[in-house]
Amino acid sequence: MQSPKLNNGDLLIENNDLVLLDGAEELAQCCEIVLGTNQGEWFLNPLLGIDFSKLNGKKISPEEAKEEIRKGLRQESRIKTVDEIRVELDTKSRESLITFKATSAEGQVITGGTR
Repeated sequence: MQSPKLNNGDLLIENNDLVLLDGAEELAQCCEIVLGTNQGEWFLNPLLGIDFSKLNGKKISPEEAKEEIRKGLRQESRIKTVDEIRVELDTKSRESLITFKATSAEGQVITGGTR
């Protein structure tokens, strides 16, 4: 599958051509989009995304945050296993840095992250 490459949410264009992704890089970008979408935010698919309040609210449980990320990654049907999740919670700014490692149904190792 191919998808347009995004740079901070914008389409990436080089030499007047749309840059496309495929393989592990495309799958990682799809996972990052799910993790960067607050569930209910996208009107075409209100179930897409994760509950940001479990990552950026008050009194965040690291285990609850990891489970929400795992739930989000499972929304991508091409992910077979979620192998590693790291969450760096910043309770003052209420932001989280998420990194993950997963394995695709084809056996590719997928790594990615989002803020």
